[in-house]
Amino acid sequence: MMNNHKWYVLNVRTGSEIDIAKQLRKRGFSAVTPTENRVIRKGGKWTQQIYVVFTGYVFVYMNYNWSKYYAMSGIKGIIKILGGGQNPTPLSEDETEFILRLSEMLADPSVLRFKDDNSYEVVSGFLADYADEIIKVERRYKKATVKVTVANEEKEIKVSFIENTEQTPEQTED
Repeated sequence: MMNNHKWYVLNVRTGSEIDIAKQLRKRGFSAVTPTENRVIRKGGKWTQQIYVVFTGYVFVYMNYNWSKYYAMSGIKGIIKILGGGQNPTPLSEDETEFILRLSEMLADPSVLRFKDDNSYEVVSGFLADYADEIIKVERRYKKATVKVTVANEEKEIKVSFIENTEQTPEQTED
């Protein structure tokens, strides 16, 4: 028997992604909500907290048919399946691989090194692999906006980074 299982994208109520993924798993689905260990400022200190990368979306693995849709439709907070009515478009193999690796890639914040002219160099982490897709870097907030393609749509995601504060050779004084 051929395996027609593929990954699909569910549009869900923002803030309920992790709960919906848990409910889907209880009903026998494989469900993923990529998260990031985000650097945030809290009480005057930089700390890390888990954040959902794609707010409003849950990724689910299934052999899509109407009975599967109805099994999901009873879960409060699911809005729709992306990619078109009766025959939604599954994620491509590349997109699937990206989504499945994303939480692992974002477990540790990327490291950036800034120069005196405020230009930067990506030292390590997720941003090193996606350096060409960085649209904006907000040094003050330790956030970088990256362009990614998911379900044939370009999306912008914000990810955090930490600064490498080691002095570069041009900053050292004898």
